[in-house]
Amino acid sequence: MPMFGKLFVRDLAIVGLTAWIWHLAAGASANAGLRGDFAGVLAGVTIGVCGYLLHEWGHLLGAIVAGSAVKPGRSLAAGFLFSFDSHANTRRQFLALSLGGWLATAVVLWGVYALLPDDLFATRVARGVVAGNVLLVVLIEIPLVVYALVTGHVPPVENQPGTAATAAAAE
Repeated sequence: MPMFGKLFVRDLAIVGLTAWIWHLAAGASANAGLRGDFAGVLAGVTIGVCGYLLHEWGHLLGAIVAGSAVKPGRSLAAGFLFSFDSHANTRRQFLALSLGGWLATAVVLWGVYALLPDDLFATRVARGVVAGNVLLVVLIEIPLVVYALVTGHVPPVENQPGTAATAAAAE
């Protein structure tokens, strides 16, 4: 199976595990005390992890739609889904990649506020983790897009060796 297929199966398993944890633990988070707090943190953080994964898949979808050169993550334990080659891709492709992740994050943010019950501690944790993800987008990704728009260049965003940009930087 190609690496993107393996990563997709991995992330589907994480989403399935998250649904199971939410089913078992979210309701318990309505109760005060250690059990409710632990259940709420566990259920909420796993929702937030799924939000991050959807953000990354959104980036990949944006990159693919724009015809970008991407490499899959090297292992199932990789923190990033793929690497974008800033020398092989254009500014338009970089902007499409960025927009894809942002749109996915917007959908996740909408989902945790529109679909999760307000009275659960797990919901508040999930919303907090997703809001933290949004803050990271603002602090890390928006400056990269501004750089691309102002300079006309694609910022170096590779996260694994073996791409044209990382080879050029090593020289």
